[in-house]
Amino acid sequence: MDAGLDASSLKVSENAKFYVGHEPEAEKCYRTPAKTLRQACILRQPAMTMHRTLLRHVAAKSMSLPRPMKASNTCIACANEISLQRFSSTLKRHNRPLPNQMSLTSRYQSSKFSTSTICQAISTLNMNDFDDDSDFVPTKHKKQTATKQATLEEESSAFFDPSISAPEQIQQYRDYHEKIRYSNDPNDHECFLRMYRSIADDPTLLSQLQPKDFMTALNSTRDLLHVIPRMQRILQDVAKTSHRHIPEIYHILLKAYTKLSDFRNSMILLERMEKSGIVFNHFTYHIMLSICKHERSLGRARQLLEEMRDRKVPVTGSTYLLMLSVCAACKNPRMAREFFDEMPLIGLEADVSHYNALMNSYVHAKDLEGAQRVYRDMREEGIVPDSYTYAALCKILTAKHRTSEAVAMVERMQKKGLKPNARILMALKLTPQEVQATCEKNGVELSLSDYNMLISASLRQNKFQHMQELVMTMTEKGLRPDAITFTVMVDANLKMGKYAEAKEIFRAMELANIQPDVVAYSALISGALSQSKVLESLEILKTMLSDGLLPNLLTFNSLLSSSVGEIDINGFKMIRETMDALRIRPDQRSFNALLSAYALQGDMDQVMHTLQDMKRSRVAPDALTYSILISGFLQNGDLRYSMEWYYKMLESGMAPATLVVNNLMAALHGSGEGQKVLLMWQEMGRRNIRKNEQSYEIALEACEKYDLQDARRDIEEEFKDFLAKQSIIEELMAAKQQK
Repeated sequence: MDAGLDASSLKVSENAKFYVGHEPEAEKCYRTPAKTLRQACILRQPAMTMHRTLLRHVAAKSMSLPRPMKASNTCIACANEISLQRFSSTLKRHNRPLPNQMSLTSRYQSSKFSTSTICQAISTLNMNDFDDDSDFVPTKHKKQTATKQATLEEESSAFFDPSISAPEQIQQYRDYHEKIRYSNDPNDHECFLRMYRSIADDPTLLSQLQPKDFMTALNSTRDLLHVIPRMQRILQDVAKTSHRHIPEIYHILLKAYTKLSDFRNSMILLERMEKSGIVFNHFTYHIMLSICKHERSLGRARQLLEEMRDRKVPVTGSTYLLMLSVCAACKNPRMAREFFDEMPLIGLEADVSHYNALMNSYVHAKDLEGAQRVYRDMREEGIVPDSYTYAALCKILTAKHRTSEAVAMVERMQKKGLKPNARILMALKLTPQEVQATCEKNGVELSLSDYNMLISASLRQNKFQHMQELVMTMTEKGLRPDAITFTVMVDANLKMGKYAEAKEIFRAMELANIQPDVVAYSALISGALSQSKVLESLEILKTMLSDGLLPNLLTFNSLLSSSVGEIDINGFKMIRETMDALRIRPDQRSFNALLSAYALQGDMDQVMHTLQDMKRSRVAPDALTYSILISGFLQNGDLRYSMEWYYKMLESGMAPATLVVNNLMAALHGSGEGQKVLLMWQEMGRRNIRKNEQSYEIALEACEKYDLQDARRDIEEEFKDFLAKQSIIEELMAAKQQK
């Protein structure tokens, strides 16, 4: 297997070359008559027209994973060669051994870059390297763990009566749990679960188990593979006892669903609990509010809060913290402020977490003044800001191009003896490498979540080598990669077109006894479809279902987007019907993928039907939707409808992309509408739509063909200025690369 990051391993399909700046066929597309364009698309000829290119492009834009490589002035081969040279020099300087004393150089001896070596690194670590009491674990993490343990002990005392004598087998089961309850070794928990199963299969012993016994068994499965089927089987045992109406037992499964991003199954379980007569308490509602946060459903969260009040369920500070978090996720600072102001009216005191959540609502809404007002309120009330406060302020300041103020604030923070952590440094727009180096220099220990944040940022910046270095550093420091780490590495391979290695990482996750979540499965399904492996994607979906997980909107968006041009119309109808059956509401990305697929196949009746479906679902069209419609009708030779949708797009206040306008000008030019070409050209200037070389070429050719000499002189002068600016930009980019 070729694991190196070289030009040969970065396979780019013919239909996706425009992602990296290779678009030879599309450059000359405007010279082709509209009738020929339509025939070329219908017959699926190898030459890609600009209209078909745009539809492919918007399909890729609507999918979450894998993302295409960003366009660059440097070709793939050159970029990879530069990257390999840098990575080789880094390896020469890096000689720190891993926990099993194997050097990094020996790990890389078979490849210059390979995420598969991460699997090898992980497999060499034993569970002692992952001990929570390791010196590498930050002090803050230890305090949080101790608090969590104390909370568990308080909860367990309410579900265990020590005065009730138990048979010897059950007592051994409890003693073994006390021995391994803080262990991170999956083998310990597997052994504990086998002891539980031997008890649960005996009806006499099963009836003597107390609620705490079931809860400890459920908690032991949380970080193991096939967690959902295991928990479901334990709950089947609970249903045979008198403890079946205790909501706290079901909360463990609800939290597992939430952790795995399976919110649909969470709602199904909640419905079952309610039908079974289980009374919801404030913990149940908090889990439901957490789901609302993930799904960005503020309306549902408000309904739940009213329901809590109607049912006399205690509303606490944690309840309002969740409501503020939902408002932040929905970018609604006005509603967040209303909930925050309600707290003192009902006798609740706000702490730093509530202020941070309120500030985040302003940050997400890009409201700098609001965020600064919250910060002033904190200081006036004597609330000491923490790292999350400073990170939020840095984020909004840099977003408003006021980085110098953010840097000055961090410097003041350092003078007070506070060291900026990874979250604050990332908010300052530092690169992952700079964040890691600064933290090491300041003696700030990175946590697992910090490493995951840096790895994800490296993925977004296409810095694949640094991703691997980060994972290796994690394993050196005894931090066990979790599902997030593995999922990001799967994404990285898919982004590079390495589907085989993505599967290898996915298998390594399972071998490490880590349960893949819905996001990981969705990524792998998308990767399989991107390689035209439709049957394999269905097998992955079956495995996902066998793990007790239901596909969510992300999964279906990946299915829809990756299937554009790969399956027929009936396949898309089946996917849409399945979404309805699972009560998954499609969003803009879902409908955009459907519209792209139907337009590519020339079924404009189905396009109009999908638009009606979109209207019924109360999903508003975005700029991508209009672009698909314009290009779709152009592809099918209907210039009149394309122009109608173009003007609807302008009326809605959205500016079309350059490629869309070029398409329309090319079609008008081919239809003998020279004056209209110039009108659209002028419209680009009035609406500040960026022009490219093709825009100028189409306009100049129209002037030449229709003898529009006055307009031609002006366009030629403007074209000269454009080329001069492009030349300067290219020189600056070349100088920057050399530096």
